[in-house]
Amino acid sequence: MPRARLKSCAQPGCPELQQETRCTEHRRQRDRHQRQFGSKQSEPRDRARRKAAVDAHRAQHGDWCPGWGREAHPSSDLTADHITEVAFGGDPHGPLQVLCRSCNARKHAVTRSKAAR
Repeated sequence: MPRARLKSCAQPGCPELQQETRCTEHRRQRDRHQRQFGSKQSEPRDRARRKAAVDAHRAQHGDWCPGWGREAHPSSDLTADHITEVAFGGDPHGPLQVLCRSCNARKHAVTRSKAAR
């Protein structure tokens, strides 16, 4: 049976030849990006789900952040994010938690620094 012809990687400037559209490294990068950011189709649904989570939190607790790495505090800039980051294996449709933008950034920075070790 004849072998499939090798093609160059679809990533501009990559000299690798393989049978698939992208080389192994660029396929990994693309998959990681898709897991972290999702697709354009799922974005409006995800945005609505996050807004609903923040609205439900506000209805129950008001403008209070439960805190991450610090005690609960008042904040009007609340955001919803995944409890386990999608980039680290969390489910894109998994549970969300509501934090203020500052606590969310702190959580993200600490999680990234632990993963880099």
